[in-house]
Amino acid sequence: MLSQLITKETIQIRNYVDTWEKAIRIASVPLLKQKKIEKRYIDAMINNIKKIGPYIVLTPKVAIPHARPEEGVIDIGMSLLKLNKPVSFSNGDPTKDVSLIVIIAAIDNDLHLKALSQLSAMLEDESTVEQLIQESTVDGILQYIYKFSNEKGGE
Repeated sequence: MLSQLITKETIQIRNYVDTWEKAIRIASVPLLKQKKIEKRYIDAMINNIKKIGPYIVLTPKVAIPHARPEEGVIDIGMSLLKLNKPVSFSNGDPTKDVSLIVIIAAIDNDLHLKALSQLSAMLEDESTVEQLIQESTVDGILQYIYKFSNEKGGE
C-alpha cells in the first residue's frame, strides 16, 4: 500500500536543486538510509535518463525515476522529493520541468503494483498534483498519501 512505502521518513521538501541528477540523488537518500537500495541503483536511474531521455517525466511536473531491480534494489521502497522551484529534466522544454520526484525501488514486477496504482491515481489528478506542489509540510503531503491509499483499494 502507498502509505506503507511513502512515509514521513521518505518524504523530503527542498526549495531548489540546480540539476535533475542532484534531484534524483537527494530524492534517493531516504531509501539509501533505509538500506532499500544501493548507491549503484541511483547511478543506474541517472544513466537510464542520460541514455533514453526524460521518459520518467510521466505527467507535467512529476517524474518517477526507477531502474531494474537487479541494478541495486535490496527491498521494495518509494521516496518523494517535493521541490518548491521546479528542476528541468530537459532544458528548453517546459513540459519537462518537475516539482515532484517519486523514486521507485521494486524487487519484482508484482509486489509494488497496488502501491503503484494508488500512486498513479494520485498523480493522474491534476488538482491533486497542484495541491501537492503547493503543500509546504511533510504532514500535509502525507494527508494526500493516506487519502489515496484508503480510496484506491487500501486496507
